[in-house]
Amino acid sequence: MLPPYVDLRPIGRCNLSCPFCFGPRHEMPTMRRAEAFRIAATLRQEGVQGVVISGGEPTLLPYLGDLVQELSSPLPDGGAPPRVVLSTNGLAPLKVMQRVLPGLWSIALPLESADEKEHRELRKGVAPHREKVLDLLQEVRKNHERVGVKLGTVVTRRNVAGAPRVLDLIEDSCLPDVWKVYQMSETNYGADNAGWLSVGDAEFEEVVARCQEAADERDVPLRVYRNADRAGTYFFIDPDCEVVVVDAGEERRLGNFFDLGRDDGVPHAGLVQPFSNAANFVGTYPEARRGQR
Repeated sequence: MLPPYVDLRPIGRCNLSCPFCFGPRHEMPTMRRAEAFRIAATLRQEGVQGVVISGGEPTLLPYLGDLVQELSSPLPDGGAPPRVVLSTNGLAPLKVMQRVLPGLWSIALPLESADEKEHRELRKGVAPHREKVLDLLQEVRKNHERVGVKLGTVVTRRNVAGAPRVLDLIEDSCLPDVWKVYQMSETNYGADNAGWLSVGDAEFEEVVARCQEAADERDVPLRVYRNADRAGTYFFIDPDCEVVVVDAGEERRLGNFFDLGRDDGVPHAGLVQPFSNAANFVGTYPEARRGQR
């Protein structure tokens, strides 16, 4: 029995090198197409309600368009397929995105600061990254209105000033359905750089309060990701097909996805709480504001 919502991370490779990244290591081999489609078939058969495709940077997958189409196509019995979300850094060429967007329920895009220097320190590797994200946001709002938009901002020591002003970059017609503010997780690259990047709980809450004021002013729902709430929420499938959950604040690898359930018991039972898992997805990628802009 799988949780209702799954995070599929088929690639570790990325065209950015963000120091706070909590995704898989970039050197991990990419999931083979056959494995990805086998996983997709299992998720559909098991009635998974939503799949977030992330990484690494998923738009670097040569088979991403086909994978999105496979996941989002109607079920054989006519039932609703999983809601598919793409979490991307926003750098893919428009022709790539135009193939992927029709199959998406929502897209997750990152903006870390209204201050260009702060943003550039955190989103390392391609410039002008911020402008590319804003261009993609405009494209989604103009030509793919049915696709929801979640804007994500990771709070670190380097953007406590500019993070609460992110919405200032966005015109009213392109505002996201949800703005989610993240406390930096000390996992993978985030763990490597925690000493100079992490903010304490109290400072994070101060930034959240300023973000809430900005969100209220623009009538954008704000969601907050706190590390204390991370356990029990996520079911990740990594590029090596290993299942990863968060237990006691740490990522815990449970074994190969295709081996789950072959032994007695379900390895993730008790480690992924269905209510927390569902509340996180539904709160982050809601339906309510669709068509109301």
